[in-house]
Amino acid sequence: MPEPARRRRIDRVTASDYLDGLDGRTPAQVRTMRDECREEEARLSYARRLLHGQLDIVRAELARRQGGGSGGLVDALSDILADAAQQGPRTARSAPLYVPDGEHGRRRGDRVLDEMPLSRLPDLDDDEIADLVGRLAEEERAISVMRRTILDHVDRLQAELVGRYRSGDARVDEAVTSAVGGIVGDREAGGA
Repeated sequence: MPEPARRRRIDRVTASDYLDGLDGRTPAQVRTMRDECREEEARLSYARRLLHGQLDIVRAELARRQGGGSGGLVDALSDILADAAQQGPRTARSAPLYVPDGEHGRRRGDRVLDEMPLSRLPDLDDDEIADLVGRLAEEERAISVMRRTILDHVDRLQAELVGRYRSGDARVDEAVTSAVGGIVGDREAGGA
């Protein structure tokens, strides 16, 4: 019996067999696969950034309590988030910022983010906060593994396209015509 079709794109693009038969695909199909991977990487990066922000907040609260710091979490929030933003720039390879499209709640990381009791954080005891740090960190690791898989796929797909352009098996003008056609089609449909 054949394997059931993978319904979610994230499941398809992270599957170990996603790149199988790549040499038999058309350049347009390879570009589509690459674009799917890039979109999923942007979604995962977004979820990962949210997790990092929440981890920073929760860890700061735990450190404040253990260090006997004064003041509350709200007072320190701007400093916590400013420190997190300065930890490093995005790489040039990073996809543009993902904007949620209403699918929140069905993807990896969403459940933990939805359950995140930031408003109740001051009321949680140290053990509950430590447990929360562990759950958020585990979710961040899982998302990072998926993201790494997708970035590896993007690299392989991009190398495949470059190799085809260099060998003459694919033409750049076809890619440009396809991209321009998509933009014109969007404008005619009222999308731009």
